[in-house]
Order: sequence, then structure tokens, then C-alpha cells
Amino acid sequence: MKRNVLLRFSIFLKGMAMGIADIIPGVSGGTIAIITGVYEEFLSTLNRIDFKIFKLLFNGEFKKTSKKYNLSFLLSLSIGIFTSIIILSHYITYFIENYPIALWSFFFGLILSSIFFLFNQIKSWNLKNFQFVFTTKLYLLVFGLLIAIYIQTLNPGKNEINNIYLFFCGIISITAMLLPGISGAYILILLGAYETILNTLKEVVKLNLDYFLNFFSFILGAIVSIKLFSKFLTWGYKNYKDNTLSCLIGFMIGSLPVLWPWKTEIISKDFFIYNLYIPSFNSKNSTLIEGIIFMLLGIGVVFILEYLSKKNAKEK
Repeated sequence: MKRNVLLRFSIFLKGMAMGIADIIPGVSGGTIAIITGVYEEFLSTLNRIDFKIFKLLFNGEFKKTSKKYNLSFLLSLSIGIFTSIIILSHYITYFIENYPIALWSFFFGLILSSIFFLFNQIKSWNLKNFQFVFTTKLYLLVFGLLIAIYIQTLNPGKNEINNIYLFFCGIISITAMLLPGISGAYILILLGAYETILNTLKEVVKLNLDYFLNFFSFILGAIVSIKLFSKFLTWGYKNYKDNTLSCLIGFMIGSLPVLWPWKTEIISKDFFIYNLYIPSFNSKNSTLIEGIIFMLLGIGVVFILEYLSKKNAKEK
């Protein structure tokens, strides 16, 4: 597919929009890809890539490789995605350190509204006459919820995250990023690796060699995920969408405590749990109003994205 400079720049900008979504928990890069009209081409291009690409590149057949694997599109989009991720990683770590209540409240609002919209996508559930009871979808929702709760109790401390775990995080988070409505960054938070990945990106940009192994472990996991799971995942999403969404919704509901802005950690030798609370409104230094405002802001962002996504689908 021949592309001029202007079209490549347009794809680059769409990639930047996806990158912004990929690094913010609750916002899906897949949803942005649908809104901008590149989702199907992105998936088909990823599924097309195989090990023959290395042979063609090694033999110097660059034009043939670019045409066969749609590299003009993939490179423009990928550069845009990574540009946003690298730039935003600096700002998000700053907000985590200096404005944690505002940031986590915003993220909580994003996820809460995402659950609502994902739930509405399951058309076969009829809440009025309780047709959702004792169905496979309900069992899968409960299964996802229990898995999320279990993962939280085993959530490793920052100092215990090793390269094997980062490889695993790369597989899981990139797999999630390929699905519309599912946030890979949110999965990283649940796995306890979100801040570690953000910090790694910051240090890699500074050419800090101590973090390169962490970075490559995560990227290798992402590559394995794209190669091995993208076809299976998209097939399952298309053919068993309701069941897939049910499990994911349960997973997201069960992991909401991770994002709750007001919590303390109760740590034991083998696991930890969260003690959730709501700050007093009358307290002099109460952060309740701040939290509510940013939660509503997060909810509003997802509503706008869903509106744009539906509008784009109707126009097609």
C-alpha cells in the first residue's frame, strides 16, 4: 500500500493518540484505533508478520519486505505510539509522586465507566427478567473477579519485580491492549508493575544501561504476545465476544480496590490486602472533593470516547 508523506504523518498522529491511551489506565488503545479507523489494518498487519521478514531484510529486499508486511503503515503507527508513551511516562510518574489522590481518582473514574460500557456490550444479558443468572457468562464474570482478587493478594513489591516477571507482564498487558475497551496499563497496575515500567522507560530514554535489561524483558514479552496470541485473541473476541467480555468485566470489578485513591496496605509475609476508606468531608485537609472531581472527569473522558467510537461506526 503506497503512502505519501502526509498520509504517513496522519498515521503517526493516530499512533500518538493510541500511545496516550495505552499509558493511561482505563483508556483503551484498541478503542482509539477504532475511532481513528486503523484498528482492522493494525490487526491484519500484526497477524501478517512472520519469521520470513528477517530473511528478506537480511537479503536487502527492503521494498519487497515493506510491501508484503505493510511496514510503511506499521512503522508510522508504532513510532507514534512509542513517542507518546515515552513523553507521557515522565508526566505520569510526576503526578503519582506529587498528586496521587487526583491521579488515582481519575483512573478510578476511567475504569468505573469502562465497566459500564463493556457491560452494555453484552446484549444477551437481560437484567429485567434475570436471564443473566446461572449462565456461562455469569460464571465467567465471577471467575474473572476471583482471579483479580487472588492476583492482588500476591502482588509483588517493587523491589521483588524481576525480568521474568516483566516478561510475563509484557505478554499480558500487550494482549489486553489489542482488545477494544480493555486497558493494558490497567493490567500493569493490577500486576504491580505499572510504576516500574514507567520508571524503566524514563531511565532508558536517559540511556541508563542499568534499566535496559528490564526494558528488553518487557518488550520481548510484548513481541511474544503479538506473535502467539494476537490471532487467537482476536478470533476469541469475534466469535465468543460475550463470554470474553464477561470474564474481563469480572476481572475489572475485582481489581477496583487497586485504583481506589484512599487506601492503606495491610502487609503480611506472603500477601497483602487493601484497607479502603473514605476521608471525612469536614476534615481541614480533606481530599474528598478533589477525588470526586477527578473521578467525574475520568468518567467523562470514557463517555466522550465511547460517543466518538459509536459515531465513527455509524459513519462507516
